[in-house]
Amino acid sequence: MDSRNASLRPFVIFCAMVASLGSFNSGFNTSALNIPGGNVRNCPGVPAGEVTYYPNSPLPQCLPMGDWVWGAVNGMFAIGGLLGAMSNTYMSERFGRRDSMIIMNITFFIGAILLALATTAAQFAIGRIFVGIGCGFMTCVIGIYVAEISPPKYRGALTSLLQLFTTLGILIIMCISLGLNSAVGWRIVVVITVVPTIAQMLILPFCARSPRWLISKNRMDEARVEFLRLRNGDVEAEFTDMVLGLTKGGDENKVDITDKDSATGFESAGNKEDANEAGAFESETKLNLIQVMSIPVLCRLCLKLFFIHCLSQLTGINAIMYYSTTIFEVSFGDTAKYVSVGVSALNVVITVVGLSLIDRLGRKTLLLISLVGMTVFQVIMTIAMRYEISALQVVCIMLYVASFAIGFGMVPFVITAECFPTYAVASASSACLALNWLCNFIIGLIFPTLLSACGPYVFLIFAGLALVALIFVYFFIPETKQKSLDEIGRQLGWYGINIEEALKKK
Repeated sequence: MDSRNASLRPFVIFCAMVASLGSFNSGFNTSALNIPGGNVRNCPGVPAGEVTYYPNSPLPQCLPMGDWVWGAVNGMFAIGGLLGAMSNTYMSERFGRRDSMIIMNITFFIGAILLALATTAAQFAIGRIFVGIGCGFMTCVIGIYVAEISPPKYRGALTSLLQLFTTLGILIIMCISLGLNSAVGWRIVVVITVVPTIAQMLILPFCARSPRWLISKNRMDEARVEFLRLRNGDVEAEFTDMVLGLTKGGDENKVDITDKDSATGFESAGNKEDANEAGAFESETKLNLIQVMSIPVLCRLCLKLFFIHCLSQLTGINAIMYYSTTIFEVSFGDTAKYVSVGVSALNVVITVVGLSLIDRLGRKTLLLISLVGMTVFQVIMTIAMRYEISALQVVCIMLYVASFAIGFGMVPFVITAECFPTYAVASASSACLALNWLCNFIIGLIFPTLLSACGPYVFLIFAGLALVALIFVYFFIPETKQKSLDEIGRQLGWYGINIEEALKKK
């Protein structure tokens, strides 16, 4: 049986889950300050702005900050995410997808130490930048790694583990925060990020390297070994298609495998490089973003995905994730934190549902369903907040989060990882995720002020942007479900491009 139609190896699931611990960390740090944020800003038993210290310690119990400073500190996490996403191009190409994750985990340790020992708002902001760098890099490289090791039939679900683990991280850190919502507890909350960091660093060396990355580096023997670890069935056809897709020109007549033994067939595919100069591997030409944007077919694809990633943040999800407790306090007082935990739990449940549907209904269908729900429920949420209908507020925010989770929360990461050729995926993904984190920063920075200025009507802005995203997806985003990366390349028009000729035409 062809490996593309064979059953899924448990080892692939293992590799995808270990890699997704990085996004688990991202979820941890996204909502770490949601519930204990008041204790970070205000010391217990004294007027706002006054500082007290722990007994026999130089560490202050709080770090007084106004709304703008607090928004900026939250935004520093996204700035770090932007820097981490930008570093992906160099790190993932230089060290490989797997090994670069091990290296970049160091940023979580640095950030956790700075946050836990913070004595000023500036130090706290720098700590948020460091954990943001790790999160930004992980959200970028995980999707690429999982897409490159996964069989086509299961790639959507496995790549969606990135978002599932993110939502799990958010839920778990918020549950932990309920018991650590105190002057001492917030320092413990910000250091917990080292736990998944240590686990991932210890387990990742047992996972497979990306065969596509190894082929792009002309390490054919290693690629063959890793590919056999990741597949059941006859792998000859899938591996050959991969090799063809990673050669300049991608002419399917360049490789003629006559030996039906898969291992021998691999060597035949790899050795054609010596016989045909036109089949030189793409590792000779790794494109930066400017070069990617100079090739029309890749430029159009980049612009579409840039727009989607920006709108995935500008439609307001992280306004809810960062500030849900603040939003709910208006109507629910001290019980707001429990409502926030309920929202995070729903986010996990619906992400699991979306994960089970993404390879059945397809990426585009889930995006459309998601955006219709987001638009409708934000409009209703505005009405509920305007007239202070508490129960309806909770229902609408939960349904909005559910709508986001089932499609717009995970599909952009899936299609970004699977729509670009290997020589462009690192640069293009870095740019997509950098824009994603930049918009994340903008929302984190301005939302407290927008909420104060516009009140409930702020959600009409998000609803309008969700409607724009709905129209854009309907007309411009292709369907890619259950197709190999090379089949997607044929569909989008980049499979078989001669890179040197394309760059000369710019």
